[in-house]
Amino acid sequence: MKPLELSSISEVWKTVLAQLTAAIAGVGGEVQVWFPWGRTWRGHDGRGSLPPTELPDELSTAHAGMHFAGRWWKPVSAAGMTWLISFRVVEGTEAALSGWQQPKEAESALSLLGEFVRLESLLGLFLKVLENRAIEEFGHWDRVRNYCVAIGRNMGLSQRELVDLELAGLLHDIGKVSIPAALLEERRPLSAAERRQVESHAMVGSAMIREIPGFDRVADAVLSHHESPDGSGYPRGLRDPDIPLAGLIVSVADAFDAMTHYRPYAAERTYRESIVEMSGRRGKYDERVLWSLQQVLKQLGILEVRPITAPPQETASQS
Repeated sequence: MKPLELSSISEVWKTVLAQLTAAIAGVGGEVQVWFPWGRTWRGHDGRGSLPPTELPDELSTAHAGMHFAGRWWKPVSAAGMTWLISFRVVEGTEAALSGWQQPKEAESALSLLGEFVRLESLLGLFLKVLENRAIEEFGHWDRVRNYCVAIGRNMGLSQRELVDLELAGLLHDIGKVSIPAALLEERRPLSAAERRQVESHAMVGSAMIREIPGFDRVADAVLSHHESPDGSGYPRGLRDPDIPLAGLIVSVADAFDAMTHYRPYAAERTYRESIVEMSGRRGKYDERVLWSLQQVLKQLGILEVRPITAPPQETASQS
């Protein structure tokens, strides 16, 4: 299974790598940090994530450090896990490595990363189960979380807000585990009772997530990801500004991805067609979020530069 990685914690990885790079200045460079992943190891360096790799068992028990594959490796403990710190050694400085210890700041950051690594593992397994239940879900949660993070960054959200937003994007449909797979794949119009059953996934998912300590904001976003600024959404019929911003972002990301990919009950649309349709449904989606989505798509080269929707302040002045 491809590892799940939370892109919103990339700054934490950068912090750890920067602290370690500073700690080995004059002794080594090209720092890598590895952590166990099943029978392999996953790692990060200054360019991003490294592919799962098999490493010798003795690396994790060589407490004084050891040379392997042209690099120096040292195991460290943080968050109940063994991590491997690896870097290339400057020639003639080997003697300085014998007493090298990771800085306290890096240990604290590794402890935080350890919690996210455990979370990634659990989420990856659970979402794989959800994805296998319905063709519609294939890759959906992964694309939604990526849209959410891109939109959130465009809107200037903080690091903490981005983490919560990415988790909400990943887990927004987790409540669908309570719905029969056949109903999720139904092509005919749903009855009122069936529609209520499908719509219950927001409340079910929110209740599940709220059981996890510290996930209240994520649960609120999942609960509200089908609410609309004009009050026409569900399950509570909230209006803006009572809808959490994270819920408004997940709503746009979820709808946009659904429109542009396979669904049993509707044809796929192009990116442009989807933006135009969503922009035309006044009050259904938050205008600030739609504008940010358009900016993200333009930056990726998916949409032309000419605006499809007006900036939020211009839209407000025209209404």
